[in-house]
Amino acid sequence: MIIDAFADWLGRRFPLVYRVARPPWRFVKRLFFRRSYWEKRRDYNYYQEAIRLARVYASSGRQVIDVGANETEVLRQLDWFERRVALDARYILPQAGIETIVMDFMNYQPESDFDLVLCLQVLEHLREPATFAKKLLETGRTVIISVPYRWPKGEHKEHLQDPVDEAKLELWMQRKPTTTSIIADQKKERLIAVYQL
Repeated sequence: MIIDAFADWLGRRFPLVYRVARPPWRFVKRLFFRRSYWEKRRDYNYYQEAIRLARVYASSGRQVIDVGANETEVLRQLDWFERRVALDARYILPQAGIETIVMDFMNYQPESDFDLVLCLQVLEHLREPATFAKKLLETGRTVIISVPYRWPKGEHKEHLQDPVDEAKLELWMQRKPTTTSIIADQKKERLIAVYQL
């Protein structure tokens, strides 16, 4: 946690130093500590389901934003979008063809609506998920959300909203989804919901 906070500070203050230091640091972490967030999750089924749903519900989209993108590379697989935006409150390493925005989503004022808004594994971390959810719906025409599905309260200390089910998600979103899926990964399930205006 301290290392992540330092990396965020370094990326914000000295992005060039961060970019140079990141590859050797990731190698050291892999060697002695742990794999990165994305390395651990890249093959998770819920990412593939979110990409599949994006193809179904936003196949002709031009702009996509991933809110709470972290280190994920989901946007790379959404290559039919002309504009791809990764937004996170923590520093995001730039990727070719992807615009990065480092700021609190609640302060973000997009110039126009996005065709697709992704918000994967974020709402459960928030004190006020309903306010955040409302802004997600205001930001795009199609919104795809994933949350842990019925994970026990207290199992993950950073999850403030567990357990989450369909009823709780509907309460936050203030509407029924167009469709939902329950996807299993690593003996855990995630609820994925699509909302269309």
